[in-house]
Amino acid sequence: MGMHNLKRIEVRGTVQIGMAIHSLSASNSSSDGYIHNTDYDIYNLLWQTRVHLKENDKLDIQVGYNNKKYGANSFYSAAFPDQYERTNTYLGTIKGEFGTDVKIIPIIYWSRHSDQYDLIKDSIYGRNYHRGDTYGANLIFQYQSKLGITNLGAEIRKEDMLSTKLGKEMVKPHGKYKAYNDRTNTSVTLEHSYKIDRISLSAGILMNHNSFIAGKCKFYPSVSASYRLWNNLTMAVSWSQSTRMPTFTELYYNSETHVANENLLPEKSESLDFTLRYRNYFMAANVTGFLLWGKNMIDWIKEDINSKPTASNLTKVNTQGIESNIKIFLSALYSGLGSNTMLMLGYTRIWQSHDANQYISESKNKLNYLRDKFTAQLSHSIYKGLSVNWFFRYQHRMGKYTKYEHYLNTEQQVPYPSFSTLDLKLDYKCKNLTINMSLNNLFDKKYVDLGNIEQPGFWLTGGITYVFQ
Repeated sequence: MGMHNLKRIEVRGTVQIGMAIHSLSASNSSSDGYIHNTDYDIYNLLWQTRVHLKENDKLDIQVGYNNKKYGANSFYSAAFPDQYERTNTYLGTIKGEFGTDVKIIPIIYWSRHSDQYDLIKDSIYGRNYHRGDTYGANLIFQYQSKLGITNLGAEIRKEDMLSTKLGKEMVKPHGKYKAYNDRTNTSVTLEHSYKIDRISLSAGILMNHNSFIAGKCKFYPSVSASYRLWNNLTMAVSWSQSTRMPTFTELYYNSETHVANENLLPEKSESLDFTLRYRNYFMAANVTGFLLWGKNMIDWIKEDINSKPTASNLTKVNTQGIESNIKIFLSALYSGLGSNTMLMLGYTRIWQSHDANQYISESKNKLNYLRDKFTAQLSHSIYKGLSVNWFFRYQHRMGKYTKYEHYLNTEQQVPYPSFSTLDLKLDYKCKNLTINMSLNNLFDKKYVDLGNIEQPGFWLTGGITYVFQ
């Protein structure tokens, strides 16, 4: 429970009957929202069953349901602060694992996501309905020998979309839905990994065909290697190629706030990274340098402040960066601090180059990258079962966002300001009982992160967990 009428309750239970272990979890969380039209009400239900068959064979079954209602204040456009969504999601998965030397892993799955989107809450103006089904099957063969582990897998996945907007117009409407589209994705993967002494190697290739690109199969390779220089120091390098298909939203969503593009091309990317890891009795540290080359990257672009965001391909977007983390076990340096005393520091720096039009007024995601991010966490005990965690974050994002003054009915482009926040979490544990309290954004910092949505100020929450045995 917490401020803004925050409520959350979750119940979990597990029972074993014969060869099967069943677990059920149910939860509900809700809030009035920290600003206008940011309220939400979410229900989750998940059933999981694991059946242990002979030897190492097992069968996993999972069924889930999610119901969500939430205010999407300015989420898609700052000009409409009363946007609202109601969604339902059903999912089911069956996964098996059979064999010892040669493992056979079959998987079948299905999910359905239904969505009612209101441009203005409870108004039919700008209202859309969508129903998407994703279903498919995987079959994986895994063989382990002296030469390493080999995985061979195949997947076929079908995506169906019924909508009032997303897809091609149907000759005969299906209830409230007027548009339909589907696509099928077929892929085959082959991967092999090998480890000898201080060296680990792996290589793989993905063959992929998507009906979105008629008659073409594409190949995406990947390789990785690591070498333990000394007992405490390891270096690793990896390289891969990948792709992303445009979503139905990017292809077809023409509305009062957005312009879609049916001629979008798939994204193509290539990545390379190099990592050093060091660990001893009182610290663990790693630093990673990475390069990402992107072609035909998809983004929602505004050419000027008065235009609508339009789905577009950016011909080239290249990203370079460095990420570093260090974890210091202070209790190993001085036992009087307590066994759980620890300090973690992290810093990420990113540079980007692109050939996008210099007159682009606003980018939704690709060009609004996080330039600098620094985090610090200090964990320590106070007394017996009482512990505290301090979280500090500083970040600076490149790009601009649209600031909408509703009382003046005007828009302006504003650079993302840098900001820092401090959070505090207290935990008390006594046998099966855990009590926690979180004080987020202690100094009530007002800031905007990605997009044009003002983030919460100070927010006090707390909870109780009890485990029955």
